[in-house]
Amino acid sequence: MTVRTDDGRQAAEQSPATGALVARLILVTLLMAELLIQVDQTIVNVALPFIQRDLDFTESGLPWVVNAYGLLYGGLLPLGGRIGDLFGRRRVLIIGVTVFTLASVVCGFSTDPTVMVIARAVQGMGGALTAPVVLSLIITSFEEGPSRQRAFALWGSAQAAGALFGLIVGGLLTSGPGWEFSFFVAVPIGALVVGLAATTIKESRADERPSIDVAGAVTFTAALLMTVFAFLDTQRSWTSPLRGGLLVVAAVLFAVFLAVERRQGHPFVPLQVFRLRNTSGALAIMAIFGATQMSYFFFVTLYLQEILGFSALQTGLAYLPLIATLLVFAQVCMKTVARVGLTRMLMTGLLCLGLGMGWLGLAASSGSFVGTVLGPTIISGIGLGLTMMPAGTLATTGVDPADAGAVSGLFNTAILVGGSLGLAVLTTVTQAVGGLGGTHGYTVAFLCSAGLAAAAILIAALVIRVPKQTDAAA
Repeated sequence: MTVRTDDGRQAAEQSPATGALVARLILVTLLMAELLIQVDQTIVNVALPFIQRDLDFTESGLPWVVNAYGLLYGGLLPLGGRIGDLFGRRRVLIIGVTVFTLASVVCGFSTDPTVMVIARAVQGMGGALTAPVVLSLIITSFEEGPSRQRAFALWGSAQAAGALFGLIVGGLLTSGPGWEFSFFVAVPIGALVVGLAATTIKESRADERPSIDVAGAVTFTAALLMTVFAFLDTQRSWTSPLRGGLLVVAAVLFAVFLAVERRQGHPFVPLQVFRLRNTSGALAIMAIFGATQMSYFFFVTLYLQEILGFSALQTGLAYLPLIATLLVFAQVCMKTVARVGLTRMLMTGLLCLGLGMGWLGLAASSGSFVGTVLGPTIISGIGLGLTMMPAGTLATTGVDPADAGAVSGLFNTAILVGGSLGLAVLTTVTQAVGGLGGTHGYTVAFLCSAGLAAAAILIAALVIRVPKQTDAAA
């Protein structure tokens, strides 16, 4: 394992036993931080009716308990990654987790809707600082090859499983001590992550420390925030002047951003990474993957509750087969990718995810858990377990360590923004065919998601190119 110290020099070599122990502690710390961020994206969903009752939220205001977090988290991810590159990834990790944890405490003690929404926005800011530096610390702490791929496999499992654990833990806590503990649970985990990060992770940053590209950061972040806001604002139709105006302004800002970046010596988002064929392909695949994954969780959760009549706790428990399958096949992926190859493993994962969504669509009218959900859940879990590691490896192989934070921010942003965009589009499609009052709307949503997975497979086949020696070393 190689890391860089504050001044950019390589740290001294350690004995094999000590180095292995330190590597495990670093990985545990990073996985806990990732799990903390991902769990929070869904843990609050189960508690929303109780939060509405206790804090007197209006129906139009309640979605902002979720949207305030998603808006700041999605819009600031690339900025968080770049800040980590410039000012120290360990430092930014500690700051991000601390901000996230303190905001969680405020959420738990909230007695007013405004305080809750503001605290959720601050949580999103903490998450945006944390998530990209977790991935960039994996890139900089583990050398290319089996050790980094193992870390990516476990990171992918933590990212995908975190959202599912959030549903289960949220159901248990809301049904037990109360919705406040859905936020308080972050306190011991956040404190442990901060303590471990401060004692096990060596500081790393880009070898050169240029000033932040303010113009690029402002235009890109503003454009991304407007885009995410436009897709999250489901209270308005797609033809509303506000939604359309935001998207037009976002497009103009993106154009200005590209013009600014071409003239920057040290750009906010290094455009040269998009010249790497595999990085660009993997980012596009992750955007589609995010749309498929988020649509799966959203529509399956509604199907279980609205069609099958499951309670919040039963809904969370219904995802246990998916969690178990995901964790098992993440390990299978790690152990067999050297024989299968990165591209074939990625395509196999996407194929399983597509098959699971297609099966859900075809079986939606049966109206039973075993007949409709259980089989597709297992197939989709296989797909989730096989996809994240090869995608993360392909996106970051050959990337300059100085750009690790920027690429990791883009990777996470692709998943989140792709998920928001895809879910918004699929929700619009289901409303056009009659909504989700019956099984027909779910059939359309699941089959469209299967089509998205097929598009991702096509990109993998046409764009991704991995030399044989790279696959052999995987």
